[in-house]
Amino acid sequence: MFINFKHEHKCFNLRVASVIKKDEKILLARDMDYYTLPGGRVFFGETTEAALKRVLLEELNVIVKIIKLLSINENFFDYEEDQYHELLFVYLCEIETENNEEIKEDFVSHKQKSYNYISTKELMNVNFKPGFLLGDLKNMTNDILHNVNK
Repeated sequence: MFINFKHEHKCFNLRVASVIKKDEKILLARDMDYYTLPGGRVFFGETTEAALKRVLLEELNVIVKIIKLLSINENFFDYEEDQYHELLFVYLCEIETENNEEIKEDFVSHKQKSYNYISTKELMNVNFKPGFLLGDLKNMTNDILHNVNK
């Protein structure tokens, strides 16, 4: 059971996302007309790190090494008729290439998402969600960031 619930028009999500870099590019998932960091929801009783490893194995068929926690994000937004309160943990990851093939450009998963490496320069020109993370992606620090987007 995922840690997400809905009561009337109020929704809560616990999500994880990855920053996977290759050269001067970051791996993004394309879903319809916008890009996001690859990731997904957390199961009840699952750590955020275990959830991220599971999601990336399911979606991309890759094993990742988690390097460090980059940010904890509280995101409040409306989607259709619903109000969302989302907690998002973002981790810096590396693909363990000795166990996996490299992800090719324009890779399409079984869930019909496409995955593309986008240069950090191009990042500002794509429809990226949640947009408040763009600054963090351009200027990664050694600190764990806490963002509130309300």
